[in-house]
Amino acid sequence: MSTSLHNALQALSTYCINEQDASTLTFHRGIEREALRVNNKDGRVSHKPHPISLGSALTHKSVTTDYSEALLEFITSVHPDVEGALEELDNIHLFVSKELKKEGESLWPASMPGLIDGDKDVPIAEYGSSNSGQLKHAYRQGLSYRYGRVMQCIAGMHYNFSFDEDFWRFLKSYKEDNQTSSTDFKSESYFALIRNFRRSSWLLPLLFGASPAIDKSFLPNGHNKLTETSSDTLIGANATSLRMSDLGYSNDAQADLYVCYNEVSTYIQTIRNAIQTPYSEYEKIGVKVDNKYRQLNSNILQIENEYYSDIRPKRVAQSGEHPSAALRDKGVEYIEVRIMDLDPFSAIGMSKDTLYFLDTYLVYCMIRGDEKFTSEECEALRSLQQETVTQGRDLDKVIRFLEGPASIKNQAGMLLDDILEVANTLTKLTGNAAYVSAVQQQIDKINRKQTLPSDQISNLSIEEGSYAKAMLALANKHQAKWQEESLSPEIESEFQQESIASIQRQKHIEESDELTFDEFLHEYLKPQ
Repeated sequence: MSTSLHNALQALSTYCINEQDASTLTFHRGIEREALRVNNKDGRVSHKPHPISLGSALTHKSVTTDYSEALLEFITSVHPDVEGALEELDNIHLFVSKELKKEGESLWPASMPGLIDGDKDVPIAEYGSSNSGQLKHAYRQGLSYRYGRVMQCIAGMHYNFSFDEDFWRFLKSYKEDNQTSSTDFKSESYFALIRNFRRSSWLLPLLFGASPAIDKSFLPNGHNKLTETSSDTLIGANATSLRMSDLGYSNDAQADLYVCYNEVSTYIQTIRNAIQTPYSEYEKIGVKVDNKYRQLNSNILQIENEYYSDIRPKRVAQSGEHPSAALRDKGVEYIEVRIMDLDPFSAIGMSKDTLYFLDTYLVYCMIRGDEKFTSEECEALRSLQQETVTQGRDLDKVIRFLEGPASIKNQAGMLLDDILEVANTLTKLTGNAAYVSAVQQQIDKINRKQTLPSDQISNLSIEEGSYAKAMLALANKHQAKWQEESLSPEIESEFQQESIASIQRQKHIEESDELTFDEFLHEYLKPQ
């Protein structure tokens, strides 16, 4: 364990004991889970519109759509405990699954889709006739022209995380910082967390990656790094997360964006420049052709959300406010972890242990130091993640980490030892043994490769004869589980009322628009 981490943990223990207040270690989290609606007979992507019983995808507070009309996204509110967040997510799944059962549909349990017959098999999400609804649809049209629709069917779990005000008081006193404003201190500290996350985030797909296999339709021309294990299945022999590899989200236009998270201001400026910089390949597509929008503009990024990263600094923006303007004016409010695959063995796509591990890991990233990136580190991180997501299950493989050459197993073991020290401190101070238990589980994975989710999915795909068949069986197993459970009358009524209210909110927005969409888009894209 480094001296800086040891000192920080000692200081944190002393502070919490002296204050006699556990709120310093109260963390706030919200979850976003994506999942494709599929036909429960053959696993094909649904072509049915968003179910009316689930309300408006534009305005519903917890059930919306991502890229495709068939790609649902469930959003929890912010919770001060893991159990509360999971309970809400569980309730959302239960309500939605009962509605989908009526349609003959299930939720696809994995990050990578099953059989897809090209782009035409992926309907783009619809959000109604309002300007904001048309904006969301046109943006997705742009993604279709730029990257293809099939890639946009990849699903994941996003974890939104922030620290309590009491923690910030501790950290500011520990760093003896009396000069920096509270807003700037939080932003700079979150950026330090992001840098440490990116230095070590290769560990997360290793431990939780669950996309080593794909249906052949995802790559109809095959790939020289994947093995054909059946007529419709391709598997990366040692892959952990094809979702996070170049086969998943890859983007030539964004490859040259140099985002290293050393300074809040330069991060914001880099993203804003990309929104203003034309890209020749996108100019060839056209923007408005035959009176229909193919994309919002022909720049490197249409809007800021198009920039793909495994972690983002975030601030809740007001209506019409650009995310970067919110960050610039009010600072970082929380971080969004976007690297996590869905857990196909869980009916909600994740487990309690996963979230407790993420909490512990993010605390580790916050307190282990705040060294800036060198340009060499930034470049090395790109290839490091690709190596570990494509070769991670070969635990004895020696690769070049930032600290130097080491086997994946040894490097992961050393990192997990440090994270375990953080877990020990959190458990000691809160009395919650779940932190230590979660980290111990991950240490076990490194020592027993067969417990890695990626290894289990790979083996299951081979045993069942195909990836799609294996995942469809899990989808319907989860669907059957939901049918055996029921919501309390109060919670069921809340969901039903929200569905009705969300449709009314969408109608109100549509009736309130005063600008044409062209005028609205012109105003929306103005620099802020």
